[in-house]
Amino acid sequence: MTNDPAAQALADLSVTVLNDPSPDLFLSHLSMQTLNSLDCRGAILGIVQREGFLDLVGYYGYDDALVDPYSRMPLWTPMPITDAVRSGEITIFHKASELQKKYPHLSDPGLDENTTTISFPIKYRNTVIGALGITVMKAPKNGFEKDSFTEGLIALTGLYIRNLLNKKAVNERDVTSNAKALTPRQKQIIELFDEELTTDQMADRLRYSASTIKQDIIKIYGIFGVNNRQAVVSLAKKAGIF
Repeated sequence: MTNDPAAQALADLSVTVLNDPSPDLFLSHLSMQTLNSLDCRGAILGIVQREGFLDLVGYYGYDDALVDPYSRMPLWTPMPITDAVRSGEITIFHKASELQKKYPHLSDPGLDENTTTISFPIKYRNTVIGALGITVMKAPKNGFEKDSFTEGLIALTGLYIRNLLNKKAVNERDVTSNAKALTPRQKQIIELFDEELTTDQMADRLRYSASTIKQDIIKIYGIFGVNNRQAVVSLAKKAGIF
């Protein structure tokens, strides 16, 4: 375990990303643990799923009434996170009055004047795929936009968004015709995927060598166009294989 709190926070966040939580749980961890040093009070995550629009997929710490009207926003809508997507730059408003001066429609009489609002563009291969917005009570240090902690935070959030988009693509894919290419043994293997058996356990159950099962698994991945067992099971169930 590292003695550097920032590095440990990012390490913990990476574990959370790998656990594939819902967007709300991801943002809860981000707010309460990763950004605890800034006394984070809220976080919101948007994804560019359709050209010209930002879809809010999760939030933490905000009232539903505040978020619901902005569930899908044209990118030209004046908001901190849409501006981050369009500009590709991190924006920081150090005071509530600064934020409300630029975005009068976000005025909230109950908002603490010392609240800092930060919006991060989230990129993948130099393309902005979403945005993360947070509100914190402790202003970040000078150079926060370019320090290694911020870079790590953005990278891990980008990985999380990519996972979400990949999962969505898998869930929407129609593989009914592809599934016709499966052999009876490969269908049995997929059923055993659902039981979370190891390759050796599947070999014992089906009375084939482990190498034969491994070759079948590679072919199954190719048929479904994915590279993990959970995605195969999800698509197989959708196609009515079992």
